[in-house]
Amino acid sequence: MLMIPLNLKASLLLFTSMLVASSPTWAGAEEDGGYWFNVHMQGDLPIQNFGWSMDTNPRYRNEGKHIDALYLRPAVLYKLSSHASLWLGHDTIIGHPAGKSAYRETRWYEQFLYQFDPTSTVACSSRTRLEERRRGGFQNTGHRLRQMLKVSIPVKQHPKLSVVVYDELFINLNDTDWGVRHGMDQNRIFIGGKWKFNRHTYFEAGYLNQFVNKAAVNIENHVISATLGFRF
Repeated sequence: MLMIPLNLKASLLLFTSMLVASSPTWAGAEEDGGYWFNVHMQGDLPIQNFGWSMDTNPRYRNEGKHIDALYLRPAVLYKLSSHASLWLGHDTIIGHPAGKSAYRETRWYEQFLYQFDPTSTVACSSRTRLEERRRGGFQNTGHRLRQMLKVSIPVKQHPKLSVVVYDELFINLNDTDWGVRHGMDQNRIFIGGKWKFNRHTYFEAGYLNQFVNKAAVNIENHVISATLGFRF
């Protein structure tokens, strides 16, 4: 039986309580279940302090019966220090929304990632991302700010296993002619586990709650999220 130390339980409970307290009310939202899978690859470029990253991320809705979107996300990054990095990336999204025509969205994004010094073995990171979003067939560019806080707590009895919790808030900075409204766009809360096979490979999986703020009826998605990561 997996035994979680008391200080781990207390830290996890405190952080989860903070996430719930800061989240919007989900009452009245339309609910759905889904599966998100991701293959993340990251490595160094032959230039000092520069690296690359690539994500391939299919997402399924309607309890996993239909594909909802496919994300392709290459990026380059510059390491400012052992704790901080700047990223420049590009997303291509092929969306298949229920009852609507498929669409293509492209995004450039700029990102700042910071890893705080561990406190009592608890690792915490902050990711700030600014996106410039274009939707095929429309003129406007949507600007969106994303802020994530992620906590990783190792399980003492299993050195390769960590409990992972994060919250990510999405804020639209303008309106667009393709339906984006200024203000809160969505919020994601994740709780799960991460298993490091070795220094090059890991697997992270858990439950993700996605609240999407819509003009008519809000949406709440219950997602099983899984990532297989490789470090080259």
